[in-house]
Amino acid sequence: MILELVAIAVLVYVVAIELQLLVIGAISLRQLRRDHYMARYGGLDEMLHSDTTPPVSIIVPAYNEAAGIVESVRSMTMLRYPRFEIVVVNDGSKDDTLQALIDGFRLVEVTVPYRRDLYSAPIKAIYRSTLPLNITVVDKYNGGKTDALNAGVNVARYPYVMLTDADVVLDGECLLRAMRHVVEDRERTVAVGGNIRPINGCVVNRGRVVEAHLPRSILERMQVLEYIRSFIAARPGWSRIGALVLVSGAFGIYRRDVLAEVGGFTEGHLGEDLDLTMRIHRLMREKRRPYRIVFAADAVAWTEVPTTRKVLRTQRIRWHKGLRMVVRDFWKLLFNPRYGTLGMLGWPSYVAFEFIAPLVEFAGWFVVPIAWAVGALDLTVAVPLAVTAFFLGAFNSLIALFFDEAYGYFTSPLEAIRLIWLTYVEHLGLRQQTVVWRVRALFGPTGQPWGDMQRRGVNNLAS
Repeated sequence: MILELVAIAVLVYVVAIELQLLVIGAISLRQLRRDHYMARYGGLDEMLHSDTTPPVSIIVPAYNEAAGIVESVRSMTMLRYPRFEIVVVNDGSKDDTLQALIDGFRLVEVTVPYRRDLYSAPIKAIYRSTLPLNITVVDKYNGGKTDALNAGVNVARYPYVMLTDADVVLDGECLLRAMRHVVEDRERTVAVGGNIRPINGCVVNRGRVVEAHLPRSILERMQVLEYIRSFIAARPGWSRIGALVLVSGAFGIYRRDVLAEVGGFTEGHLGEDLDLTMRIHRLMREKRRPYRIVFAADAVAWTEVPTTRKVLRTQRIRWHKGLRMVVRDFWKLLFNPRYGTLGMLGWPSYVAFEFIAPLVEFAGWFVVPIAWAVGALDLTVAVPLAVTAFFLGAFNSLIALFFDEAYGYFTSPLEAIRLIWLTYVEHLGLRQQTVVWRVRALFGPTGQPWGDMQRRGVNNLAS
């Protein structure tokens, strides 16, 4: 009897995950419709030519990025936005990252005052470009990614900071489209998260994605589907109800004063973006200040996803270890009405269906077959639950593809159609491997603050 109850509970849990995604997808649809309207009539051209549009500091941490840092920063200088600066933080690179920047942008060392609001490893020197480009390079002792981000925020001169990665390719209007949400409500908007899309398979020219294609390998295509499902079908809904748990570290805009007040990034944290988002929520709720943390679906940054199972394994273990650290630090927010929809809906859902899910699913692989083998499982109940979970999962993926197609990122509609069959086969193999990796992440040491993705580079992804 107990074995049967546990087996049924596992199946009900899987169905609950998919039902939750279906509900949040419906809320996302309403938010996306509003975003489409505002993007069309929200005055982007007026922002582009207005002196009142808030200036932004773009913070780019770099560690051993000599091969592509100049091209990456050069592409950022071409963003369509009235006033912004680029602050590159060389975190004690062992290669020629600093020299490449000096040569590429004709940097000279300067002595400038800056605010030491956040702790970071000592800064060795600050450089400014002699070209007509608003570029600052901070050379500091190695302290890890979070430490580099804190140093960049300290040196930043503008009231809003955009945090991104050195290997990210930014859409030309991403900053303008993200800051539209700030302009809508300057008093309350403290953070804006952008839409991250895999760049694998795309054609890149002069730091811009000129043709969006699917990668050739099944492994990479499945990750494309995962990103679309996460960013397009879920985050707009959580944003709408004020319970967005995560602003991605690859593209996040923050009010600088809020970053300083919350203490910046936690040193050596593997889930630095999730940790920061949660600490901002907690600060604003405990101070009882009205605020918004929103998601901008049309503000796009492109990033390379792992091309091999070995690298993907490292990434997913790292992500889940970071989540483990955040759950440890913020468990008191669970079902706490003091934290509003975040405490009652957003955070409990994230813990239940992101953190605990691998353990439940892993246990289900053994409990359900054993219960069936010993005749303790009622198939008239178990089979409908399993079938419902499977088709709900596929339906949620199809919904995400439908939402995504409204933006027309892919060069041809056939690209999206090629993803449809993956909604049915993604659960056969890769999902199980991912579950094992995430379960493993719950045990053992957390690892190092800088990871090695072993990227091929954006110029080689279309091949």
